[in-house]
Amino acid sequence: MAAFPWFFLLLLYVNSFFMISAQHTLPELTSDDYADSLAPRKTSLLYFSGSDRPGNVIFLEELQKSSSVLQDYGISVAKVRCVEEAALRFCAEDKAYLFRGSKLLREFPADTLFDVNAIVANVLFVLLYNEVKYITSTLELQKLEDATKGKKNIVFTYVRAIGTPEHRYVMEAAFAHGSTHQFVVTTESNVLKSMSPEDPSLISARLVFIHCKSVTNADQKCQRTLSDQPLTTIHIHRFLKLMGLPLVVEVSDDPNKFSSVHLQLGLPVVFILSQQETYEVDMETAEDVAWQLLGKAGVGVVQREKSGINIPVAYNVAVKRPDENSPVKYLKLKEIQQILDLIHVPKEEQPEKPEESHGDPGVQDDEVARDVYRNRRPVLPLKLVPSLTDDTFKTVFSSARPTAVLFYMIWEHISITLLQFFQEVAEKYKGILEVSLAAVNCADWTVVCTKEKITQFPSVRIYQAGQEPVLYQGMMGTDELARFLILFHLECPRQLHTVEEAGGFISGAMHTSLRPYHNTSILGLFTLDMKEGAAEDFIMAARQLRGSAVVGIYTGESASVLAQQYGAPPPAILFSRRSVQKVNAVSIHNVPADEILPLLKWELLGEFPEVTVESLPALMKRQKPLLILFSDGVPSPRNEKHILSLVRGRYLEQYVTCWLNVKNTPAGLLVLKTYFSVIPPLPQLVLISFDSLGQVFALPVGQQISEVSILYWLEMVKAGEEVPVYFLSKDDWGPPLPHYDFLAMMDEVDPNLAAQKIRIRMKSTRSKKAEMSTKEEKRQSTSLRRTIPKFIDGKEESGRHEEL
Repeated sequence: MAAFPWFFLLLLYVNSFFMISAQHTLPELTSDDYADSLAPRKTSLLYFSGSDRPGNVIFLEELQKSSSVLQDYGISVAKVRCVEEAALRFCAEDKAYLFRGSKLLREFPADTLFDVNAIVANVLFVLLYNEVKYITSTLELQKLEDATKGKKNIVFTYVRAIGTPEHRYVMEAAFAHGSTHQFVVTTESNVLKSMSPEDPSLISARLVFIHCKSVTNADQKCQRTLSDQPLTTIHIHRFLKLMGLPLVVEVSDDPNKFSSVHLQLGLPVVFILSQQETYEVDMETAEDVAWQLLGKAGVGVVQREKSGINIPVAYNVAVKRPDENSPVKYLKLKEIQQILDLIHVPKEEQPEKPEESHGDPGVQDDEVARDVYRNRRPVLPLKLVPSLTDDTFKTVFSSARPTAVLFYMIWEHISITLLQFFQEVAEKYKGILEVSLAAVNCADWTVVCTKEKITQFPSVRIYQAGQEPVLYQGMMGTDELARFLILFHLECPRQLHTVEEAGGFISGAMHTSLRPYHNTSILGLFTLDMKEGAAEDFIMAARQLRGSAVVGIYTGESASVLAQQYGAPPPAILFSRRSVQKVNAVSIHNVPADEILPLLKWELLGEFPEVTVESLPALMKRQKPLLILFSDGVPSPRNEKHILSLVRGRYLEQYVTCWLNVKNTPAGLLVLKTYFSVIPPLPQLVLISFDSLGQVFALPVGQQISEVSILYWLEMVKAGEEVPVYFLSKDDWGPPLPHYDFLAMMDEVDPNLAAQKIRIRMKSTRSKKAEMSTKEEKRQSTSLRRTIPKFIDGKEESGRHEEL
């Protein structure tokens, strides 16, 4: 969801560039000489066009993209320009035609080839007619299984529709593996229900490997293995590679030296330790385990007598992990379930019969999607959120009233959750919102989503006549989304014309009805001679805060007087915080234009910000140690007063000082328990450093929070007199699988977005603290704790602590 508004301008530029490129780089033939290009045994996809209609430009762009892809399969792509006097029947309709030599194989209406995926999928579907069978019933599938027993295995695929990305990936896989396996495709949900307990309305595609080649008895059923991975090119080829490996391998040497494809693909290998007397029974056990771990781990049988090493008889199972430095672990187990537990195969994910392996949509590598699925609720009736089609979607461009449009996929769990939030916003804030709500199911209206360049689901965009659409990048919650839409209708920044208006704006009197939805008002003050300089930079930055803040600008004659009143000569920005009834003034004289927006965003967090899921990335971007006050609720006025005194006195500038309410953010309790083994009495002040040492310090439990105690404690930390309560692990927080590196995907959009890639796994330092305690006793005589700080008077003005 992360992107910046300027990125849309770039998209428009790139889009127009590729439109022009598609027209000029796609090979173009005339209606007179196109027949000469149809060489024998050559496959060609030709698009006959008699005019330059607006819709053709988008189609030509996608056709150009598919040209380089289809060229890899020996298929040429070209456009044929029809002149007015041409009498060819191909020129009569807006279609593309697939030829093998001069023989016409299939004609495609242009609207069925809506993007590069649809073009590649449909063309390969025609050419691979014998390798890929399309079925519509379980009876057809059963007949196909009976016909392939003892000959081939079947790769069964369910896709929502022909031409989807998943359909393309399957067709490309069939091009490579069609001679080895029989590929089957269906779009009928009832066929999928016969082999999977999943609700077809919740998934976009599914792959099942049907083992028929090893079946020799006509009455025997073909065993099935369900892939629980998303249908992508990498996952399909990886899955087929695993299905083609031997079910069980015999190992005759040291398991530590064993190497296999499973290990190379990052999967473990389970060894059944056997001896000559029990070899046949052990092989049957290994096959039983292998069927249940198929696609998740390799299985081998080690004969003790041939291994060359002395394996104690007490052990009967060994496990080798894919890590190079991980030694083989020998175990004594009693049940097969214990082996499955080692590979983390839950009981609910195991097949009821050895010949079937069902996936669980609630067990996913994407933890967010998993939790959303597990906590899903029935979809609410969309009474107040109308569904748009390709015809009705056009109205959002001409409506003077802003329209927030949700682009979603009906089978995607997070999309369904956000769809529910949309409905809740419409019901809860009816009569308050000045923004219309609507939704587009991209599974049904692919053309709409393609034209709008929607590449991530779900996505929310706000449309208004005469303006570029704005992408919503906030939290996916009912209140957060509503707050953004309520503030979105405000002019940002609002032009103020008199000093009285500016005063009313900064006092909050101008937007009294919006007080529940924002805490800080921002006012830019500029003199008349600054309109083309600093004021322009401020306006550009403020526009990117639309929906997130209430922003005004005053460039009148009295701007200097108003700015001087708050102690910051213009150009200046005033931040009025309603919660503390305080106005903070910041001069932006000599501040570069690209630093104004980060300055505004940081000031919006406040002097003493709360750590939340939404604010944490912004706090981490400061790249400073975190000084966090963990509190059971809102900090007490006394504690907040002491900390704000230090913040305003600029004594804590080298830290990011913030607080965390464990009631609003329960994860804070888990963090505290990790640091202290038990949850300490609250409030608790903690300092977390993200340098190479990764030290975590805590204000001694029971010590009162005051300016003096905080500064004294921080001085002890600097002097090395405080013992860390924990060390952050030096290991990186990696993705659950190589292809699920979501932080890397986020970095592709914004290199600074995934700055939260900190080392979060903790390890105890009890032994280190015990070791350091003896050193502490030896240096008690010279410890800084025996000195009396010069700033012991807590009532002294913060500005007088110059020695700090």
